[in-house]
Amino acid sequence: MRPIVLCGLTALSFASPLLAKSVHPRSLQPVENGARYQLSEPYVFVEKAATFTLAAGIYTVVQRDGNAQYLLRNDKCLNVVIVPPKNPAAAGSADWECGIYLPHKAEKGAAFFRIRPKQDQDPDYGLLIDAIIRDGYGRYDFPTSRHDDAELRKRLKLVEAKPEI
Repeated sequence: MRPIVLCGLTALSFASPLLAKSVHPRSLQPVENGARYQLSEPYVFVEKAATFTLAAGIYTVVQRDGNAQYLLRNDKCLNVVIVPPKNPAAAGSADWECGIYLPHKAEKGAAFFRIRPKQDQDPDYGLLIDAIIRDGYGRYDFPTSRHDDAELRKRLKLVEAKPEI
């Protein structure tokens, strides 16, 4: 078996489910004609060497579970810039498709997540590892340790509520 070498943003991509919460959308209930929320200005969150910027715009409720609603956009709405403090020359950035986790309980804060992208070309790590990687495509990864952000929730404004069918 050959060693797997991961570096930079790729390492962050694979490490995020290990460091934080991850949800697969197939475990969620779809919501038709979901409510729409406006984030009026970009939301910036800094954690250690990473700066995350969630784009302003409309986020629509498309799924839910017993705890929360999941709001999505159809573009790369989350930017991350990583600047290692001991090696700033190794800085990098990435743009990801994203969404917002919005708990049903109003007193709980929101959280942003990225949608795990499909790799352009899968390396051949073997049948089992390749299957695990493929199964993770589309998962909602929470790349920060904070999943109860009152400030993010406060900035979301309901613009269009639609009745659930």
